[in-house]
Amino acid sequence: MVWDARDVVMAGLLAIACYTDITTGKIKNWLTFPVMAVGVLLAPIAAPHWWDGAAGLLAAFGVGVGLWKFGGAYRPGDVKLVMAAGAVAGPELILRGMLIGFLLNFPFALAVLAAKGRLGHFLRFCVALVKAVARRQPMKSFMAEWDGKTTVVPFGPVIAAGIVAARLHEWPELW
Repeated sequence: MVWDARDVVMAGLLAIACYTDITTGKIKNWLTFPVMAVGVLLAPIAAPHWWDGAAGLLAAFGVGVGLWKFGGAYRPGDVKLVMAAGAVAGPELILRGMLIGFLLNFPFALAVLAAKGRLGHFLRFCVALVKAVARRQPMKSFMAEWDGKTTVVPFGPVIAAGIVAARLHEWPELW
């Protein structure tokens, strides 16, 4: 495994994003937007392909916006974090990292809910969700009933863990 300047940028991005997400519940624009630019500009110098930065940014944007708008799994800061990481890492690594992070999210969320004493509330939410789906209740009205009652779990550390796991694990070259 060869390390390069992109790994240093990625380490700084993920460390600061985890800290701000845990302490403030936000991943800041002042962190993500400059890293997006650095990743795209660094790709012709350090990446296997000159277009890896832009392709990684676009791949992360596509999947991230889908998870934000249609699944509710990501918040806007999470989308910007994966876009910045994608610009640095390239499309292959960011998509693997997002998949690993998504798989890690459920156990991480359960651990956070248990630590906060909110597991019972989560189970009541799951039962209510099943009932709402059975009654064909629109999700918008269902979620309005639960608005303000849910516990937000910071997803930044999980995204970071997924990206680090994808980077440290040797994978065959996809293209």
